[in-house]
This record gives sequence, C-alpha cells and structure tokens, in this order.
Amino acid sequence: MNVKNILLALLVHTIFSFSLLAADPVLLNCIETPEIHDLDTRPKNFNSSNNLRRKPGSPNGATGELINIVGRVTDINCLPIQNAVVSIWHANSHGVNHYDENVELDPNFAGSGRFIVNNLGYYNFITIEPGKIGDRAPHINFLVQHPDFPEFTTQMFFANHNCDNCADSVLGSLIDSGLATLLIAPFTYNDRVIKTYTFNITLGGYSKFSNKR
Repeated sequence: MNVKNILLALLVHTIFSFSLLAADPVLLNCIETPEIHDLDTRPKNFNSSNNLRRKPGSPNGATGELINIVGRVTDINCLPIQNAVVSIWHANSHGVNHYDENVELDPNFAGSGRFIVNNLGYYNFITIEPGKIGDRAPHINFLVQHPDFPEFTTQMFFANHNCDNCADSVLGSLIDSGLATLLIAPFTYNDRVIKTYTFNITLGGYSKFSNKR
C-alpha cells in the first residue's frame, strides 16, 4: 500500500470514528447521577472549609493518604449549575465516622467540608482517603444544594477499591443497570503528585440557562 492509500485509509477511519462519537448519546449528554438517600449520619453543622485534612486553625493534619477530589456540577444539558453548594462528609482513615461514634480515632480530621462551585460549575476538596465502615466499601457522602433544584444526595466510590466496590450493597443494586460506574471516581496524579479523584455530578432537570428539550 502506497503513502496515498495509507493516508486515505486513515482519513476514512477518522471520519468513521467521529461519526460513532456523534451518534453516541452518552458522549453527547450528561447522564443523571444516581441519587442515594441511605447515607452515613449527616453532621448537624458542616465545616465551611474545603480542607477536611485539618481542622480550621490547626497546623496538624489527619492521618491517612492525602487526596484531592475535583468535579463539576451540571444539569442534564451539561450546563454548569452556578453557585451550587457542595458538602461532603466521610469516615476517617480508620473507618470511623465521627458522627456515628463518640470516639474520634483521629482528632485532627475535620470530618466534613463545604464548597460553593464557581461559574463553570467546578468544585474541589482536600481530604484523606477514608477507611471502610463495616462491610461498606470506602466512600464519601455528597450533598448538593441549589435553590433551583431539589436537594440531592449521593455517594462517591474509589476506582482503586474495585473488589470492595463489587461487594458494596449500594453499588450492588446499581450494577445490573450499568449506573454503578457513574459513582466510581477515576484518579490521576496532579503536578504535586497528589492522587486526584474526579467526580462529576449531573442533577436531573435543567438550569435556568438551559434550552429545555
């Protein structure tokens, strides 16, 4: 095959690939994140900081692996939901939820945090990777609040705990529908070599800036 034919074959392959992408609604549209109501006990008050690794004003950090959690809050047209309030809470690295127990195995762990997303819908948290609570896989509880949407709750799981995730009661109920993967966050390492998980949240309905279909 000469060079001209090779280039032609590559062009045809590229056009065919783009046509597949254009026909795939999963790649065009945001898929509504599964809502979970059976969460770990919600704290009465959330810390206003997005840094759960240490309590406000303290120089001491919690034990456990430092991680970042980043993501975007959108409607089902993939438009950002500006000024949504994202709150999270989770167990410490020993698997103890400070709001379920009267024992704090890690007095430096803040336990909860809050972030107001920017105009592009992005949020970020600094925290530590939680331990398992009983038979549950390690997870983080999410609460999203915005005046134009009903209160939304869900849980995020970790891609590097797949064996645990497969046995988790929450994810187990979503495996057959294929929705379980929407709750498992992949990770990369940022420029400071900190493990960074990406967890995008799509709320049902449309923001006031969306063209409803």
